Amino acid sequence: MWNTNDRALKEWALACKMLQEGRQLLLIRKGGLREEEGRFVPRYPEFFLFPTFEHQRAELLQDRYKSELEPLTSSSNPGQVVISAYAVVTDVFQARSEEQVMAAAEEHIWNAEYVRQRFDFNPYDPLTLLVLRVYVLPQPIVLPFLKAYEGCRSWITLDRALSTEGAIPVLPTAEFERRRESLRTILARSF
Repeated sequence: MWNTNDRALKEWALACKMLQEGRQLLLIRKGGLREEEGRFVPRYPEFFLFPTFEHQRAELLQDRYKSELEPLTSSSNPGQVVISAYAVVTDVFQARSEEQVMAAAEEHIWNAEYVRQRFDFNPYDPLTLLVLRVYVLPQPIVLPFLKAYEGCRSWITLDRALSTEGAIPVLPTAEFERRRESLRTILARSF
């Protein structure tokens, strides 16, 4: 793990929270309208999780997560962003079918409608699945939300490099590896 980094991945605040609590390991990425390459590219092996509140909709969540969205959204401050987690990519998969992604539903928050929408959006671009090992920072870092952070794109460069010193893994190594291996088995199956 790098000691400092200025790269961040914008993701739904609820997904960031679930990753940070060890309740999910998987991110589903297609990319935003302003991606540099025109689609999502898993360009960085490590990054901070940058929680966003745009596009979050309860009807796109699995039922068990719906009640967690409103309290999170109502406590947000649009003038700032709170960075409290760091992620290391352990595996990258290209999703082949909605069934494949939903077979891994224990490790993500989204429902079948969200997955279908991701496949339908720019259907010739791949749907990328990232397995993440997440670390919690010793103290959350509050940054002003800059104009440079706006827009529908996945990757941003923070205005300064942040330290990862003292970050601890969300899950013990044995539990992470067990769940990662289970995910790898599911995602390697043909659907």
